[in-house]
Amino acid sequence: MCESARMTDRTETLSPALPEALEEATCALLEAAAAQDLTLASAESCTGGMLASLLTDVPGLAHVFERGFVTYTDASKSELLGVPAAIIAAEGAVSEAVARAMAKGALDHSQADIALAVTGFADVGDEPGLVHLACARRGQGIVHRECHFGARGRGANRIASLEAAIEMMRGMV
Repeated sequence: MCESARMTDRTETLSPALPEALEEATCALLEAAAAQDLTLASAESCTGGMLASLLTDVPGLAHVFERGFVTYTDASKSELLGVPAAIIAAEGAVSEAVARAMAKGALDHSQADIALAVTGFADVGDEPGLVHLACARRGQGIVHRECHFGARGRGANRIASLEAAIEMMRGMV
């Protein structure tokens, strides 16, 4: 259990919808980042801001989160994160190249030390449940993960994406 959240026992607003293991992993990530004075950012498409919400939901540790970008459309990915439109056109918005460019863009357009990007098909599209995540840390490389969660539904795939995102960010701390 997250030391900072002991009085509330959980993340505050998202708790009813989240698996306990995800809450614990989020607390561990935030505590580790706070201990190293690192800040986090998110660049989200298919999760629609849920990662940003999760990272600001733990009492006493929300200061670790620097900012979030919800870039659901192709245009917003280019405008807010600097993802080249040519990459989106050539590779598709749900691709490794776009996820990597989103993570880089989140670092370039923030003061955060670590950024996580997620783009995918939550419940419809070429392959329902296909999600690309990329995590970047200043001065280090970008790691990528391709997930095939399947046609489990929008909510289940978003939760699975959050689990993968928190795990990847923890690996960068």
